Amino acid sequence: MAKKEKYIKLDKDKVKEIADIKGVSTVTVYAALKFQTDSALAMLIRAWALNHGGKLFEETENPYQNVVTL
Repeated sequence: MAKKEKYIKLDKDKVKEIADIKGVSTVTVYAALKFQTDSALAMLIRAWALNHGGKLFEETENPYQNVVTL
């Protein structure tokens, strides 16, 4: 079974805004939004993103993987 992907989608201008506010690079913000880092700063970035229009996407198992013939 493959690892399930999880990420937060956020507009580029909002990514730049949070990078400026926190004094970090946009690469750091994108890493936090892709759940590649798990520091206190990353959690803060994710919380800010979700509270400012970001959308959380999470991969789930395919419910139609097994075909049932009726």
